[in-house]
Amino acid sequence: MSHSLKTISLREELVQQLVYLDEHKFAILDRGTWESPAERAEVQAMIRRYQETVEQILAGDDVPLQCSMVLVGSRVSLRIGQETLKDAYRIVIPGEAELDEFCISLWSPMGRGLILACPGDTVTIQTPFGSDDVLILDNVYD
Repeated sequence: MSHSLKTISLREELVQQLVYLDEHKFAILDRGTWESPAERAEVQAMIRRYQETVEQILAGDDVPLQCSMVLVGSRVSLRIGQETLKDAYRIVIPGEAELDEFCISLWSPMGRGLILACPGDTVTIQTPFGSDDVLILDNVYD
């Protein structure tokens, strides 16, 4: 995946993401169903990292885009353990999450594990049932 911020729609989408996070950050942190203060702190740090990364992209620093970094709006192909999933998952804001449509929330354990990772990265996803190592095979931002 290669991006160029000459594409107006990509720039607009990234600006909208920053506005969304800025407007909803406190509601996300205060009203989220976080299991512990540590999980809330993890989400707060993730929001900060995501905002900083998007700001770098908008400033013209293409380094995050060169590795095809997972952003909100990305379609991510995965391998969980030895199983390669047939459908790509799209990372979305919570109101757009629909597991039947392979759209997972940015705030879900899977979404939090995948965001800002790159193809070739293996991330550990924590779930109530344990943890899974997930290999990111491909990422397309559309």
